[in-house]
Amino acid sequence: MSDSARFSLPEIVRRRAEGEGPDGEAWLAQLDTTLAGLEDEWGLTIGEALPGGSAAFVAEATDATGASFIIKLPTPGSRIGREEVTVLAIARGKGYVRLIRQDADRHAMLLERLGDRLDDRELPYMGKIDIMCATLLEAWMPVPPGFAWVTGAEKANSLAGMILRLNQQLGQPCSPAVRDTALMYCRDRAAAWRPESAVLAHGDPHPANILEVPETDGHQWKFIDPDGLAIEPAYDLGVLLRAWHEGVSGRHAHDIARSHARHLTSRTQVPAEAIWQWGYIERVSTGLHLMELGETEQGREFLTVAEALTL
Repeated sequence: MSDSARFSLPEIVRRRAEGEGPDGEAWLAQLDTTLAGLEDEWGLTIGEALPGGSAAFVAEATDATGASFIIKLPTPGSRIGREEVTVLAIARGKGYVRLIRQDADRHAMLLERLGDRLDDRELPYMGKIDIMCATLLEAWMPVPPGFAWVTGAEKANSLAGMILRLNQQLGQPCSPAVRDTALMYCRDRAAAWRPESAVLAHGDPHPANILEVPETDGHQWKFIDPDGLAIEPAYDLGVLLRAWHEGVSGRHAHDIARSHARHLTSRTQVPAEAIWQWGYIERVSTGLHLMELGETEQGREFLTVAEALTL
C-alpha cells in the first residue's frame, strides 16, 4: 500500500500480511480499492482502523442514518483453517457477535458494534472465567452437517505435531516429562472424540475475544473471532484453563490447578478430566508458540506452570 493510501493499517497487521507471501501482498495492494468499493456498495463511511487486532483490518463504519457497525477484512493467511463467517452466520447473534452482511468474494464482514473487551475489565480471572463459561453455554451449538469442520481428533493430532516440531525447533525447552505428558493427553483426546458428543465450539475463547453487549451493564457478553471446531466442549474450557496461572506454584500447584478445572465443571457440567487434559495440552502448545513468536518470557511462564503440574 502506498503512502497516499486513504485507509491506514496497524503495523502488526501490515507485517502479518507481508509475511503471507504473494496473497498477503496482493491483499495489501488492493485494500484501499476493496474498502472504497464496500463503502459504495454497502452505503457506509469507514473510519480509521481500530487497534488491538493482529490479523485483519477492523474499523468502525457508519451508514447514512448514523448507525454504527464494525467492518472486518481478515488477511488471507488468517482465514486458513478457520470458519469464522460460517459460525457467525449460523449463530445469528446467539453467544456471538451478529453478522449483518458479508461479501464472500472479498471476505468482508459487517458486524454489530459491541462494547469493551473482557480483558480490559478490572476483574479477577475467576470472575472473567464465570462470564466466559456462561457465554459459552449460550454459544455452543450442535455441529451443522455439510461442512468440513476440524474434528476433535484432528485438533488433538495437530497439536501433538506442533508440540513435537516446536520443542525440537526451539532447543527442547520442555522437559521430557512435560513433552510426554502433553503427547499422552493428545492421544487420549484424539481417541475420545465422538461425533455425537461434539459441539460447534469457538476454538479460541479468551478474555480478548469476548466483548460486552452495549447498555447491558456487564450482564451480557458475546464472543468474536471464532475458529469453528467440531469438538467436545471441554476443549474450549481447556483454553480458559491454560492461562489460569493464579496460585499455581509451589508444592500445592497441582491441587490448585485441579480445583480450577473442577470450578469450570461446576459452571458447565463438563467433565473435569477432559478439561484438565485439554488445558495441559494448551498450556504446553501455547508456551511453545509464544516462544516461536519471540515472546520468550511469557512462553516460559506457560511451560513453567506445566512443569509444576506434571506428576
